[in-house]
Amino acid sequence: MTAQAAAHEHPAPGHEAGLSRGMAGMVLFIGSEVMLFGALFAGYFYVRSQAAIWPPEGVKTVDWTLGLGLTALLVLSGIVAHFGVVSVKAGSRQGLVIGVGLAIVMGGAFIAGQAYEWLRLMDEGLSAKSNVYGGTFFVMTGFHGAHVIAGLALLAVVFVRSLAHDFTRARHVLVDASVLYWHFVDIVWVFLFAVLYLA
Repeated sequence: MTAQAAAHEHPAPGHEAGLSRGMAGMVLFIGSEVMLFGALFAGYFYVRSQAAIWPPEGVKTVDWTLGLGLTALLVLSGIVAHFGVVSVKAGSRQGLVIGVGLAIVMGGAFIAGQAYEWLRLMDEGLSAKSNVYGGTFFVMTGFHGAHVIAGLALLAVVFVRSLAHDFTRARHVLVDASVLYWHFVDIVWVFLFAVLYLA
C-alpha cells in the first residue's frame, strides 16, 4: 500500500470522513422534531375535519397579511444565515458575522411580530382557551415560537464565537448544525403559514 493510499484510508486526527458526529446529532434531533410537529399537524387536521365549519362562525380569525410579513422575515433570515455558512467555508469571517448577525435580528423581529399578533388577538377575544380554533392556533404557533427562540440561542452562540475567531474553513460544524436547525424552523413556519393563515 502506498503512503498516499494509506493517508486516504486513515484520515488525519481531527478529520472525520462523511457526516460529522455533530451534524449527525443535529440531523437526528431535527428528525425527532419533525415527528413532534407532524403530531401537531395531524391533531390540527383531525380537529378541523370534525368541525362542520372552519373557522367556526363568529370567531375572530388571524390576519394573513401579518402572517405573510412574518413569513418573509423568517425566510430572509434563513437566506442570510446560509450566506454566513457559505462565507465561513470560503474563509470569510466577516461574511459569517454579517450573515448570522442579520439572521438574529430578523429572527428577533419575527418573535416580536408574533408576540404583537398574540396580544392583538387576545385583545380581540381570541385566545388558547376561547375555542378550538384559538387553541390550535396558539398551541402550534407557540411551539414554533419556542423553537425559534432556541434557534436564536444557537445562532447567538455562533455569533459570539465568530467574533472570537473560533471558526475556520476546516472547523465550522457548529455553524453548519445551527443554520441547519434554523432552516428547519423556517420550513416548519412556511407550512404553518399555509395551514393556519391561508387554508
